Amino acid sequence: MGRPSFFRQRIITQAGSLEAKGLFNYLVSEIKARREVPLEEAILIAHDAQAYLERNLLRRGPGQIEFPARAASMGHRKVAREKAETRLIRLSVIAEEDIELMSEFGITVMEKGRLARLIEEAYFQGALLDGKSLGVLLCATHRRLTNHLKGFWAEGAFLPLAGMKREHRLSLKNLRAVLALERYLAGEDLRTVRRTFALSSSRWQSIWHLACTLAARKDLPADKIAPLLGESPELISRCQELIARQPDVQLLTAAEGGWLRRLEDLPSSPAASFAALLEARHGYSPAAAANFIADLNEIAERLGGSAREAGQIIYTAVADTEPPGRTLSECQLKAVHLSFLLPEDWEVYQRDSAAPLRWNRLLRFSTEARKQGATLSQPDLALLLGCSVEAIRHLLKEHPNVVLPTRGFIADLGPALSHAEKIIRLYMDGYTETEIARRTGHSYDSIEKYLLDFARVVYLAEQGMPLPAIRQVLAVSRRLVEKHLSLYREFAGPDYAFRLARIRRLAEAHPVKKTPNQRSETLGTQEGGSEPLRHPSCQGCTKLPNCPPQAPL
Repeated sequence: MGRPSFFRQRIITQAGSLEAKGLFNYLVSEIKARREVPLEEAILIAHDAQAYLERNLLRRGPGQIEFPARAASMGHRKVAREKAETRLIRLSVIAEEDIELMSEFGITVMEKGRLARLIEEAYFQGALLDGKSLGVLLCATHRRLTNHLKGFWAEGAFLPLAGMKREHRLSLKNLRAVLALERYLAGEDLRTVRRTFALSSSRWQSIWHLACTLAARKDLPADKIAPLLGESPELISRCQELIARQPDVQLLTAAEGGWLRRLEDLPSSPAASFAALLEARHGYSPAAAANFIADLNEIAERLGGSAREAGQIIYTAVADTEPPGRTLSECQLKAVHLSFLLPEDWEVYQRDSAAPLRWNRLLRFSTEARKQGATLSQPDLALLLGCSVEAIRHLLKEHPNVVLPTRGFIADLGPALSHAEKIIRLYMDGYTETEIARRTGHSYDSIEKYLLDFARVVYLAEQGMPLPAIRQVLAVSRRLVEKHLSLYREFAGPDYAFRLARIRRLAEAHPVKKTPNQRSETLGTQEGGSEPLRHPSCQGCTKLPNCPPQAPL
């Protein structure tokens, strides 16, 4: 019978949280608000806008790195890496189409799509990637990469690698996009076609629009229109060959090719080409198109305003000051620079195990984001590493003595509370903050934060404040307060009296800053009376040791 369809609900939810932080979602919301168009139309416009933005306005997209790959002019023969001629290319190691594939087809198809994209991007820029380069870029073993590639090669997809045998290369039929288009036009189910070739919905829309445009203007040469369409001349020429072999295909030629006129009337620049596309495909007026292009220029300046290292990407994460319980639409987001590729990665990489490189990057990404005032969640890290959330959790379990500043840990979400508990237990056992930092791998600021949270819970509890009020005053989760109260009861005996005294002094030195609303709700009087609020069991308290009788707040 197979597993029921709802088993994928978790991964769909995770993909939704990742999409909400992406550039595409931002463009969709802005277009929908400014143009007052339906969501479906805003999505179509955003696809074209993002393609124009990344291909023409940004030197490098947010998820792109610069990578020295072997020049294709050297051919496919095997050459030592240090002797090979290289050229600097741009590779999209992270793209929003990865999230689409993960949501629709799962992690494995996402991995395949990312692998094929990197190989094609290198090939279109006159370079070839080898097995080790792909393993380092994708944090994957040689065996897993080979299995993915064998699936593509069996379908005839042209994905060339450095060192590939000539007869193998000649056996590959065509580019992924052209093969997918050919099968769809032959009547094969579109979803099956996209899954086979790991093509996201947005990528397929680009391929389909390209085919319709080329069918409308068969007389235009590939090298002339390639810069205007933002695709490689080889892809365009191969699509033209496919369309020429199928004259009876009913493509939307009039709607898609109207903006490409005679050869002498072609737009003079990518901006003019995009403006003509907006007018013909989406009904923009010339003034609205010019205004929209100006907005995209502003976004490009904002994304490319700060210099990046060759191996760095830009990723949008939740600010580390955001408390738990807020939706992403309410959270402050920060664009952080993450070192996706460093020279040390080549030394850490192992051909038969991806775990060492994944762990190395897991540490680097989470700490770099925290230093820039943001936190990465486990779905964020899974997307960055190209694996499942379960794989991230497995890595964390394998390193129980290392505390990572993830979103769950900083905002006390889920199982991350166990890390805070470890820090508090070490402190109560007499370890200094320096020793705790060395044992847990956490920063001094983070250690102080968790000790201060514990101290404040202890202080407010000893003053007789009930649990719901403590949660509201401190703006933390109920689960965190319950955990701290449980620890307080455990350490309330005489053996820990000295440490508890220091905990109380810490809370007194850093009083809680309450808003006017919190002050009126938590420090007010009992309903209908003038007596101060008291602990419900101050007389002979059994839940909170050392709670003095009749202790007012």
